[in-house]
Order: sequence, then C-alpha cells, then structure tokens
Amino acid sequence: SCSWLFLRLSLSSAQASEASTPLNPQELMEKAMASGVSRRQATHTKLKDQEILAFACRRANKTRNEALAYYNMGVLRDNDKEYEKANRCYEQYLQAARAAGDTKGEQLALNSLGINYQKLSNIEAAIEMHNQHLQIADVPGKFVAHCNLGLAYSTVDELEKSSINHRQALRYAIVMSSLVGESLACGNLGVIGARKGDHRTAKACMERHLKLATALKDIKAQLDANQYLGQLANDAGEYLEAATYYEQARNIALEMGESKIASSAKCKIGMARGNAQFEEYVANVVSKMGEV
Repeated sequence: SCSWLFLRLSLSSAQASEASTPLNPQELMEKAMASGVSRRQATHTKLKDQEILAFACRRANKTRNEALAYYNMGVLRDNDKEYEKANRCYEQYLQAARAAGDTKGEQLALNSLGINYQKLSNIEAAIEMHNQHLQIADVPGKFVAHCNLGLAYSTVDELEKSSINHRQALRYAIVMSSLVGESLACGNLGVIGARKGDHRTAKACMERHLKLATALKDIKAQLDANQYLGQLANDAGEYLEAATYYEQARNIALEMGESKIASSAKCKIGMARGNAQFEEYVANVVSKMGEV
C-alpha cells in the first residue's frame, strides 16, 4: 500500500546567511564517526554549543541568530526522535522568529511543530499548527500546509476535510506549474477517494499520479501507484487489469532491488489471474446452462 509523508519546509539560504550556519545532521554524524565520537556524544556537544549561542545572541539582542540556534536544537532533537523536546525548541524558535519579524522563520517553526505533533499523535495540535502556517504562507507554503492538513485529517478519518485540503494543494501545485506537487496531490486524492469508496475518483487521480510519476522518473511513486491501481482494479472485479498493474509493480520492484515487494506482487498477479479465469469459467457454465 502507499504511504504519504508530511512535507517539511527547509531553511532558505537567505535566512541562513542572515544568521549562524544551520546544522546538517548527516554531516554532523559523518564527522562524529570519523573522529570516533558516538552519535549521542556528538549531539550532546552540539546541543550545548547551540544553547550557549542562543544565550549569547539573546544578551547581544541578535534575535535572528538566537532563533536559528533554537531551530538547530530542534533539528538535533528530531534526529534523535525526541519530538517533545524538539517541539520545545521549535516553540522558542517560533517566539524568536515572531519577535524578529521573520515570517519565513515563523512558517518553518509552525511546519516543524505540526509535523512533530502528528508524530506524537496529537492531531488536534498538529492541525492547529498547520492552519496557522496556512494563514501566513506564500503560495509554495500554502501547498505544503494544505498537504499536511489533508494528511492530518485523514489520520482521524475526517475524509471530507482531508479531500478538500488535498484539492486545494492540487490547485496551488497547478498555480506553481509544479509537476512534482501535482503528482503528490493526485496521489493523496487517490488514496482518500478509495477510503471514501469513490472508486471512480480514486482511479482517475491515481492514474494521473502514475502518469506524472513516470514523466518525472519517480520510480518509488510509480511502484506505489501501480500497487494501488492494482488493488483498486482487483476490488472492482477488473482482475486482468489488476494483474497488469501488479506485473508493472513487480518489474519496478525488481529493478529497485525490493525482493519482498516483488514476491508479494507475484502472488497478487497469480491471484488476480486465477480470479479472472474463475470468472470466465463461471460465465461459460452459465452460458451453457442457458442453451439447454
């Protein structure tokens, strides 16, 4: 089945140039391993560095630099999956960004808070953060906020609200002429359509998602879309069509080295073809009975 991830904003180069350098977690870990320092030790050291930096910037009234230090602490906590502690850092970042009149920073803080609240299963708080983000966002930010709201609402089975937000995300993707955004929004709408029992919408959206993913050479999205379309066709009794989609999924999985997915798809191909043959057999029997 498909899985759709929340969208994170990134710290822009413009923001970074106005303050201290944002952390690169991957680079941090590589340096730590090269020097024989454990990840936890490296994280602890960096956290202390950022705490000292935040304190110094606050005393020097360098609000933007202080804000970025809080953001860096949140990233470090996120890296260790300490989402509650990360959110405390992002709350400080949010306050500092607002004090500095940094709207981009405010958007980033709200986006980070919303995603972490979702991971903590506090969906009400996640929705509140994403809505606040939506209110101040530019067009790309509105696309991100609507996607995240759609995913949050789907978590609590508010499928109509989820669908509305994904449709809004699709509208902004088209405004931005973003094929990647359009592909993502169509995929999300396909999943929600299936959950609502709207097979026609689900299929149309997922087919569009597959077409765009193919054009974008997004192999993982192609795999997910083919699996989902295979399931939709199977549920609708279109067994030969389902087998075709599962065959495409299997080929992609083999190409990606995903042996377990390929094996699963192979089983589904056999089942779909078996169902198609059985339907044909029953139809022939009924036809002969009618001739008697």
